[in-house]
Amino acid sequence: MASPIERFDHLSPSWNDSTLWDAYERLLSAGPAIYSPLHGGYWIISRYSDVKAALRDHQTFSSASGHRIPMVDGMSSIPIDYDPPLHTHYRSLLTRALTPDSIRDLQPWLTSMISEVLASFHQSGGGDAVADVALSIPLRVLTKIVGFSPATVARFRELTEDIWRHGTAESQLRGRAALVEAVDRDIDEHRARRPDDYLTWLLDAEVDGRPIDIGEIHSVLLTLAVAGHETTLNSVSTLLYLLASDSSLQQRLRADPGVAPLYVEEMLRLRTPAQMFARRTTREVEVGGTTIPEGSWVLLLNAAANRDFRQFEHPNEFDIHRSARGHLAFGWGIHQCVGSALARSELRILLETLCQYPPITLAADPTFTAIEAGTHFGLRKLPLSFADSAPRS
Repeated sequence: MASPIERFDHLSPSWNDSTLWDAYERLLSAGPAIYSPLHGGYWIISRYSDVKAALRDHQTFSSASGHRIPMVDGMSSIPIDYDPPLHTHYRSLLTRALTPDSIRDLQPWLTSMISEVLASFHQSGGGDAVADVALSIPLRVLTKIVGFSPATVARFRELTEDIWRHGTAESQLRGRAALVEAVDRDIDEHRARRPDDYLTWLLDAEVDGRPIDIGEIHSVLLTLAVAGHETTLNSVSTLLYLLASDSSLQQRLRADPGVAPLYVEEMLRLRTPAQMFARRTTREVEVGGTTIPEGSWVLLLNAAANRDFRQFEHPNEFDIHRSARGHLAFGWGIHQCVGSALARSELRILLETLCQYPPITLAADPTFTAIEAGTHFGLRKLPLSFADSAPRS
């Protein structure tokens, strides 16, 4: 079967909250595998069943060439840019920080921390929820879970934005070097003081029976630093935007905060924060009747798959009563997000705690990002205010 050609450019700075979803709808209707000649050429897979199948088939759709198109030499990340068996060893380094027991034990602290963030935001009468709420939460979590110093995490957002702002190989490598310099201060401090935390454990960790080297330590810490705050930042701000934009959603949540997990899953499906990931084929493969050659770059559109009408009825509507748990917001297969349980806890607690305060409203028009790093989509600014100034007990 001949493939349709689509000049879809995931790196275009012109994407916004309306054009992006319209483009996905067009791609979903165009065909199962679509070729784009941009950025050296790549195939686009957007339909739910096809994306899920590709995510599960890591032997055919390899991550070893990188998870972005184009991929810059020197920007590989542990464990996402590796295949088994090395991926298996690397992933275990991250799961150590995010075990089910540790996340369960973290719940009281998360509740206290999120309550503190929202209390401060309310006392200020609102403001930019991206900077004051959505960013504050994951940065505090990184300090708690990993052992980063507050001074180090304070630089993460600035340095991450520097990496993606210009989109050039030079800017990415320069930004990565600055992040390495920032975490090196914490590495030196941990080697000297040996506090009982994850970062100290990582310094002594082994990979496949050998000591981990400094490059691997840097890569693990940068994965936690960047992915650990970017996805939560976009998830929190998107949840707040949806609530502030629709008073009926707030009323339903406030009437029964127990539905908070349903809100979380439906937001993740409808407005997937990590929109897409790249793979490279290790053999010729057929997708929906279209043949993709061996060695081809493939872009898997998780966000489009989550809006596929073949899988979700009325996919462009926010509906907490649908069964959304099978969404692909956290991926699928061996590369499924290692921090998904933590993210779900953070978002649930945020919604439950928000119910203690007056309703939130949009104070001005929000500003959306483009697809940052060719992967992430969310809000850059979200001006919010409260309906009144007195918190509920």
